[in-house]
Formats: sequence, structure tokens, C-alpha cells
Amino acid sequence: MRAIGLNRVLGGFLACLALAGQAFAAPPRAREGQLTVAVAVTDLEPIVRAVGGSQVETVNLFKGCILRKDLQVEPGAKLRLAASEAIVWTGFLNESAAISVALRSGGAPMPKWIDVSKGAARTNLPTSTCSGYVDPAYAAGDPFFWLNPTNGGLMARTIARGLGELRPASRALFMANAEAFEKALARDIERWKAALKPVQGMRVFAAQCGWQNFSAVGGPAFVTCKGTPDELPSPQALLLHIRAMKTELILVDPHTPQDYIEAFREHAKLKVLEVPSSIEGIRGATTYSALFENLVRVLLAQAKH
Repeated sequence: MRAIGLNRVLGGFLACLALAGQAFAAPPRAREGQLTVAVAVTDLEPIVRAVGGSQVETVNLFKGCILRKDLQVEPGAKLRLAASEAIVWTGFLNESAAISVALRSGGAPMPKWIDVSKGAARTNLPTSTCSGYVDPAYAAGDPFFWLNPTNGGLMARTIARGLGELRPASRALFMANAEAFEKALARDIERWKAALKPVQGMRVFAAQCGWQNFSAVGGPAFVTCKGTPDELPSPQALLLHIRAMKTELILVDPHTPQDYIEAFREHAKLKVLEVPSSIEGIRGATTYSALFENLVRVLLAQAKH
């Protein structure tokens, strides 16, 4: 991994903090009518819709991985962001920096920021010595805590409270919707736990480090490699890591570079399967649970072989 000077690191960190600081501005006064809610992560959008029901419309701000150093709000989302009363985000500085830049360039008032990471269980520790420089913007660790479905109910309640502050007359409805979402998700989680027993303890290397979070449900032990954001270790380094961790299966993501996939298939002598780590990569998926249903289905199909 290439070294990065301390001044550059601190400078970038402080720039992010300056932009993110706007997230703590006073929220706008409550209004009536339908809420437009901007969402930083595609997989949180179904939760917002489940909580808000017909009283919210959503706009997705980013496509693909949020850890890109060049992260920017999608051009087609900027106008709707300017009209949004709330932003649902994951608490990571690169998101708030990109959103704040877009808001300032459009001269829009600052919406209410709803941080769904508060209180969420996180998987922050790397699972090997295959590590490197971690940008301060990501110092809190692996940000993909929503890939742990046991966090879903907490996120729904956080969203309900935030929307309730903007629409006090609908506060009870939002909380009731969040509770219904949490109960339905809890039933799904119990079903997944039972279904995953045949793959309990299977060692799975995941090119997308977020799947570590799913280990909270049980089933496989996901091993990953944490390094510089947006800069994967070489295929050769990952292959050595995969062998050292005695991996039985490799999961790649639609965003995994093709040369890595080819190296895994040619040299690892293991089954390589593509599993999207976001519903945007699953055809027809519209719910939060669909993300995990797809993963469980793939793992169980592999267990049969």
C-alpha cells in the first residue's frame, strides 16, 4: 500500500469534517403533506418506504459502493435532493461531504439528517493480517452494518423518530410501521438461522468485506481482507490470504474487478460465486429482506454440492 503524508491525511479529514458539520445544523420546521426523503444507500430505501408508507417518496443519492474517494451525488438526483426534507445516511464522512457539496451548489436549505448508524452493531475488525492504510474518513471501521439484518429494526425505529419530528401528526403511524417492519424481519431472521445450519462454520472468502456483518445471524464464517479504501490488494496477495484462511468458497460482487474473478477461478481451485451485496444488483428485488434471501439461497445451493 502506498504511504500517505500526515499533512495530506489530516487535511482531507478536516475537509470532510467541515462538510459533515453541516449535518448537525438545526432541522427545518415541521410541515404538512408528503415527505421527500433522500437516501444515501440503496438498501436503506426499502426501510424508509416501509416506515413512511404513502407519506414519503424517496430519492436514491448514490449508485455502487459508497467508499469511492470520488463519491458524488448522482446527477439525476440533485434536483430532488434540493427538495428533500430529510436525508437518511450511514454516518460516514464521505457521504455527508458529497451531499453537502451538492446542496451548497444548488443553494438548497439544509434538510434534517437521520443517521441510522446510531446504536447499530458493527463488525470493525479485519479478519487477517492482510491490512493497510485506512483513510480517517473510514476510521470507524467497516461501514456496511446494514448487512447485519439484526440492525434492521433499530434502523427502522431511528428513521421513524426522525420522520416523526418532521410530521408530528404522523409520528404514531411511523412508529407503528417501524414496529411492524421489525416483527416481520425478526421472523425472517429466525427462518434464516434455521436454514443456515447446514453451512454452519463454512469458511467463505467475501471480496465485499460487508458480508462479515451477516455472521451475526449464524451460518458461514466470512473471512475478508481489509485494506486501503477503493484499492484492493493484488490478486496474488488475496490468493495467499484465501489459502492461509483455509477457505472453502469464494463470493464476489458485481463490482469486483474481472481480473480478480479470473485469478480466483484459475488459481484458487475453489468454487467462485457472484452474490450482490446490494439489492440494486438483484433483479426484481424491492425489499430489505430480499438481499439476505438471495445470499441464503446461494449458500444453501452450494451446500447441496
